[in-house]
Amino acid sequence: MNDMQSIFNLQIADLQIDDLQEKLDSIKEKLSSDGDLEMIKNRLDKIKSLIEQKELQKRTTERTISDLQDKIKELQALLYGGVITNEKELQALEEQKVFLSGEVSSQEDELLEVMIEIDQDVSSKDKHVLATEKLTAIKSDESVRFAQQQDEFSADLKQIKSERDALIALIPADILALYEKLKKNKGGHAVSKLEGRICGVCRVELPVKEFQDARAGLRLVQCNSCRRIIYVS
Repeated sequence: MNDMQSIFNLQIADLQIDDLQEKLDSIKEKLSSDGDLEMIKNRLDKIKSLIEQKELQKRTTERTISDLQDKIKELQALLYGGVITNEKELQALEEQKVFLSGEVSSQEDELLEVMIEIDQDVSSKDKHVLATEKLTAIKSDESVRFAQQQDEFSADLKQIKSERDALIALIPADILALYEKLKKNKGGHAVSKLEGRICGVCRVELPVKEFQDARAGLRLVQCNSCRRIIYVS
C-alpha cells in the first residue's frame, strides 16, 4: 500500500470515527434526557395538588353547610317550640333563620362549583396518568433500542480506531503531520480524490505536471487551489 492510499484510507477512517462519535453522543443525550416525561409528571403533580386543595375546600364547605343547617334547626325549635312568645324576639329569630338559609344557599352554590372543578381536574389527572404510562413505556423501549445501538456503535468505533492505528504506522511522519494540519483546517477533509484532472473538493483542474506526478505516485501532490492532498485511485 503506497502512502497516498494509506492517507486516503486514514481520512475514511477518521470520517467514520467522527460519524460514530456523533451518533454515540446523540444516543447518550437521548438516554439521559427525559424532558417531555418530566414535563408531564410535573403537570400531573400540580393537578394532584390542586385536587387536594379543592377536596379540602369541599370538605370545609360541607362542614360549614352542616353547621348552618344545625343552627337553623335550633332556631326552628325556638320559633315553633312555644318557649319564646315575645313578638320582637320571634321576629329577630325569623330574620336570623332567613339569613342563615341564604348563607346555606350561597355555600351550596360554592360547593357545586367546587365539585364541578374537581370532576374536571380528576378527568385531566386521568389523562395525564395515561400519557405518563404510555410515554414511560415508549421511553423504556427506546432505552433498550438505544442501548443496543450504543453497544454496536462502540464496537464499530473500537474496530475502526484499531484500523486507524495500523494505518498511522504505515505513513511517514512528515506526511502524517501535513494530513493532521489539513484535517484540522479543512473540516476533516484533508484528502481530495481526483476526478479526471479535477479536484474532487474545490473542482479546480490540476496542472498536467502535478496530475502526472500524482498519477504515477512519484511524490505527494497538493491541489493548487485548496491545498488538499491529491489522491488518484
